[in-house]
Amino acid sequence: MKSSGSTSEQSRVYNERIILHLVRQFPEISRVSIAERTGLSAQTISVITSSLLERQLLTITGKVKGRRGQPSIKLSINHKGAYGLGINVDRDHISAALLDFSGACVLQLERMVSFPSEHLAKGIAQELIEEVKTTLGSEWSRVEGIGLARPDYMDSWLETLVTDSEQRENLAELKAALEYWQSDAFETWLTELTGVTCFCENDAVAAATSELLLASDSPKRHFFYLFVSTACGGSLVANGECYFGAHGKAGSFGLIPTATGKHGKWILEALSLSSLRRFFMANQVAWPATEDAWQQAQYTMLIDQWTQDVAVEVTPALASVIALYDPEAVLIGGRLPAPVLSALISAMENTLSSHSMLPLPAIRVAQTGYTAGVLGAAVLPLYETFAPQQNLLLLSSKER
Repeated sequence: MKSSGSTSEQSRVYNERIILHLVRQFPEISRVSIAERTGLSAQTISVITSSLLERQLLTITGKVKGRRGQPSIKLSINHKGAYGLGINVDRDHISAALLDFSGACVLQLERMVSFPSEHLAKGIAQELIEEVKTTLGSEWSRVEGIGLARPDYMDSWLETLVTDSEQRENLAELKAALEYWQSDAFETWLTELTGVTCFCENDAVAAATSELLLASDSPKRHFFYLFVSTACGGSLVANGECYFGAHGKAGSFGLIPTATGKHGKWILEALSLSSLRRFFMANQVAWPATEDAWQQAQYTMLIDQWTQDVAVEVTPALASVIALYDPEAVLIGGRLPAPVLSALISAMENTLSSHSMLPLPAIRVAQTGYTAGVLGAAVLPLYETFAPQQNLLLLSSKER
């Protein structure tokens, strides 16, 4: 693919997004500070910020005092300037979230399911979207789009990922129903239902994108995101943007074989909520009914055993990611209970130290954590519409 520079309009849009990103990071920033941080001329900044104020994407929150001449205004994101709506369809739940333009969560809803069919998913999604519309009222027109986050390969590995006893009795029928998710039909249906553009990514990429836009501290520019739910996946972030590779499959951590196969041939089977549920069932222990129950001794012992097993299974693959990619951090998000996630990180750190001669990146919980999938979905329309992505500047790089 040939890249041949950018037009003045592309550069203007990119500069506009750079300024929005700075204001998001530094609320009440002045135009002078924007100039210092970007190198853009005062005239360019004045023209762009005036346009953003007119479009109600920015708001004036005061004036900078103590300077000679005319006081400089303080600029912040207008929370009601735009909204991102997200739908997360996963193997064990369907959820929705609404984010305002600052990234604050206005509404979050969830319905538990087990490997949803087309009919069930549409019914729940329509119900959730109606609740969002009721919440927004006349401000629905400011919704920039709807993000859809869902796992790849929804109809695969059912023998290990399905733990519901009734569904396991007829996996062939379930597999046939789940073939619906191999197409983009649901994405098209969401666009028709809402009247706004649908932005679709797999759940790991969406979760990594949420980390880029919503991180409260200075976001990492090079990290590997490990998303753990009913199965697991990964996403590579390079130089502050998700890296997709030649065929859009970069970061597919779950598709790497495990070290021994003890909890499944593939990492997506072993490092998963399904694996943990199977482990509890094999030890004849019920799934904890409350968050406090996870702290009980019987669960603590099983959690330690499972996380140590799984750390051994994934360590060679994770060591390879570190050697090939050299990330600043490995972030883990998704739906593992907090005690399990904490134990898993400790186990990974211990096993990695004996498998790598390279400096090890920090392994830590992602900021969006348990809600990473649905918040990532809601971030997608805001990110695609307002984030300063490098490919905006390339005339011949319109496709990702």
